[in-house]
Amino acid sequence: MTNIFKDVKEDVSTKDAASFYGINVSRNGMCQCPFHNDKHPSMKVDNRFHCFGCGADGDVINFVQQMFGLAPLDATKKLIADFNLPIDIKASYKPTDKVKKLNTEEEELRAFKLYKRDALNYLHEYYYILHCAKRDYAPHTPEELENCNPLFEEALHNLDMIDVMIEELENTTLNEQLDFMNTYKEVIARVKNRVNELNNTRD
Repeated sequence: MTNIFKDVKEDVSTKDAASFYGINVSRNGMCQCPFHNDKHPSMKVDNRFHCFGCGADGDVINFVQQMFGLAPLDATKKLIADFNLPIDIKASYKPTDKVKKLNTEEEELRAFKLYKRDALNYLHEYYYILHCAKRDYAPHTPEELENCNPLFEEALHNLDMIDVMIEELENTTLNEQLDFMNTYKEVIARVKNRVNELNNTRD
């Protein structure tokens, strides 16, 4: 039994677990810390994790403990189950129905919060890009209006909509936010793709 901790840490990295549980990890292993209100990626994940913002630090078992509020053994068993690891456990992880329901609700809420935070970051970035484009590329003559920058036109079409979307996600109830995300998930996906496209163009 005592070896399952070592076996799990050898089979699953914190980077694997973070990605599996819905955290967007960049190629260099940076992500937004799920343990504080992290607006910019400040956590480094590889075999272990360390947040340069709040100081959270540990291995993959510690990571799952903090994410789901579990004891070390339960966190280890959860990793074994979620990653289908070929590790024998004499005492199977069999939480009660109440604990199962609580864990499911906590996981769903945490996943939603991560998704919402990711969406808001992209919406705010897109809003800033459009706001700057509207200011910097505004035509001053009829000739310039005829040949205005495409990003200026994009700002005119989308700026107000993005402003409303940010308002909906920041100032409504949880249920309203859930409905909103389900309704506009394709729009949010397009915004993410557009922001990444614009950033790649600038690079």
